Amino acid sequence: MDQHRTAPGSSRSTMYDPPGYMTDFDRIPNQRTKWSDAVSGWFDEAIALELSRLAGQPCQYINQLSTPPQAPPLSQEIVWTGFSQTLRNRWGRAEALRRAENLLPLSERVDAEGPYYGGEQWKHLYYRPQDEYCEWRTTRDADGRVIRVTFTAEPPEYWQALHGGRLPSIFGEPKYDIPGDPDLLVELYREHVSPEVELADLLCPEDLVDERGNGSVIYAKGTYNPYNRWNTVDGIMHLCQPDARLTAEIVLGADATVLRTTTDPGPRATPMVDPDALIACAGYGGLNRASDPTIGASVHELAALGFEITLANPVGVYMDHIEMTGWAGPDGGPVDPDFFRIVRGVPGMVERAILEVPPEEGYTVGDITIGGVPISYGGQVAECITMKLTGQVSAPGRFTNHPVGCERTSDRSGACAVAANPAFLYYRGQKSCPSGTLPAFDYPQASLHAGAATAPAGPTTGRSR
Repeated sequence: MDQHRTAPGSSRSTMYDPPGYMTDFDRIPNQRTKWSDAVSGWFDEAIALELSRLAGQPCQYINQLSTPPQAPPLSQEIVWTGFSQTLRNRWGRAEALRRAENLLPLSERVDAEGPYYGGEQWKHLYYRPQDEYCEWRTTRDADGRVIRVTFTAEPPEYWQALHGGRLPSIFGEPKYDIPGDPDLLVELYREHVSPEVELADLLCPEDLVDERGNGSVIYAKGTYNPYNRWNTVDGIMHLCQPDARLTAEIVLGADATVLRTTTDPGPRATPMVDPDALIACAGYGGLNRASDPTIGASVHELAALGFEITLANPVGVYMDHIEMTGWAGPDGGPVDPDFFRIVRGVPGMVERAILEVPPEEGYTVGDITIGGVPISYGGQVAECITMKLTGQVSAPGRFTNHPVGCERTSDRSGACAVAANPAFLYYRGQKSCPSGTLPAFDYPQASLHAGAATAPAGPTTGRSR
């Protein structure tokens, strides 16, 4: 069995552990080592990406396997709630609860114009529009009453690793070899989803190709398919929202260590503070989410204090706990917290959990009320779940980086708010805001690199949110 974790008497990790300290990898020779190598590689790739943006400044993000912390590290938990703020911002809470229950084809997305991927194949592959790194499947009885809600925070890369082959780089191409065990993959699916699962159900029957641009192969024939039927249409095993990837979490953490400014970049510039304006400037995640702006602003604040920053081992976004204050059973009494059962992961790092009332209690989940309202949708439960990402910082004041300007890529440069619903945002790209929308934030479109700033784009109108 591979050794792991932390050197005796030291705070330095010697290996990146599997998310939530899950033990499936212990059954596969050399699997833990290869997983650690991949996570370490993702950190190195993210650091290299940030160095290309920092105009010669050092990167404050570290890979703790290759760069020992300069001082005893401190942990910083970054928290948000599990229900999709994107859906709530776009449609309001009542409609968002309903829509969150329904799968969407990958040819559609909620938070932007156009598909996730282009081509006919993607119209028949589905995902859950639950974008806070917390996804769920609601099970109902013949009368439509909720009898079970199954939650997951497991990243798809973990399940790719269980199959084996090559894990992707942060840019998506196959890169990191890992042994895997397809038989174990099927065994776990049968245990947690359905005894009917077959290996062929979990694999891509053909190359899945994004027909936009140069026609990249997203998942090759015979590799693990994260959008397989048992993880979407007929079950739930791990996260399948296309942006909910472990590599994305690592890159987001790195992106947020780059200080940004609303003025011309340079040593005298003031770093940004507002979470929503910051993410619109930096372009590092979903504008409308609770998670990404919160993560970004929290890490950015630590970076402004000069800390060296990384993500705590084991790297992952987790369900931390569920808050049952205000819950009541049909007799008006409190609900037993053990009805929310941890299935995978550990307390505080929950990867899979099920809310279900034991048969001997004589009632179902749908008979439970939250704030006096019966549970009709899994999203009502997700609203009570606290999600977290844990950062690790050390050596305050070690860095004295100055802010750089906003991203100027083709699809992420500022934001537009829908005039009829200013709570909902779109990335503007390099275009002006289209008809029916307004500029969402008040900042000039400065160039990314210091010394190459552009002039302000004209009169500003302030935030539209």
